[in-house]
Amino acid sequence: MRKSIFNPRNKVGLVIQGGTLRSIFTSGVLDAFIASKFYPFKYIIGVSGGAMCMAYYLSKQYGSTYNILHNLTTSSDFISWKNIFNEQGMINLEYLDKYAREEYPLDLRKINRTLINTHVETVTTSLKDGNPKYLTTNKDNIYQHIKASGTLPFFTKGQQIIDGHPLMDGGLSDPIPVKRAIDMDCSELIVIRTLPKEYREEWSYFGKFGSYWHRNNQELRQIFENESEIYNEVADFLDQPDHPVKIHQIAPEKHLESTSYSTNKKRLDADYRNGLQMGLNMVQSLKRKKINWFNQ
Repeated sequence: MRKSIFNPRNKVGLVIQGGTLRSIFTSGVLDAFIASKFYPFKYIIGVSGGAMCMAYYLSKQYGSTYNILHNLTTSSDFISWKNIFNEQGMINLEYLDKYAREEYPLDLRKINRTLINTHVETVTTSLKDGNPKYLTTNKDNIYQHIKASGTLPFFTKGQQIIDGHPLMDGGLSDPIPVKRAIDMDCSELIVIRTLPKEYREEWSYFGKFGSYWHRNNQELRQIFENESEIYNEVADFLDQPDHPVKIHQIAPEKHLESTSYSTNKKRLDADYRNGLQMGLNMVQSLKRKKINWFNQ
């Protein structure tokens, strides 16, 4: 187990799954936290689309992720199946990055203040060996880390280079990084998921595409072939009745109306409201239980 840089006493962590357009649910949960001034976390880790939601939670910018997704979902400049084999891919992360910086720039000063008491990591996957690579995120690299964690072959540009290391979507190697949070000595966790707890993957077109595309790289081919197994293993772990730490889960009771790569504004609104309500429910539940997180 990796030695933590923190005192583990009463260290609360937040784990944020990705989900591409399903992350609208996560934005609702985190907006509920922002509205409730709920900031107990000493450690936060985000994956893929969840990393973008995480960034606006760190900067305490209510509604920003919702507005970005709501405004860009119907834009062919951002998402188009016709571009799947183009250089930028079906989802244009460069366009997303430019739009977010211009229209909803992160408040980097607030992020810097949040990071005084909170260690933040973003999950990526190494294109060299297919293993998860956990990036320590701060105000200077947060935009770059968001792009790296959400980069996928076919669907986006394909890779991001950070410190000479080619990286792609962290959801391939560690889709719900709860074990990483435990290794970082968290004493209690909130885990935000974008799929129902009982959901298990059987196979995916993306896994088939990816394993064929990387057929000459054994490690990467294996990652794509094992995509479902990797997800199901952590989902099974979360289903266990006993864990080494207390885990509170926020997950939709049924599949969201938005899928990873398809939605519309009506579906986005429904999924956002779902997340907003579940986030408020979590905060109220913890208050009723008199959990001592609120004065940290």
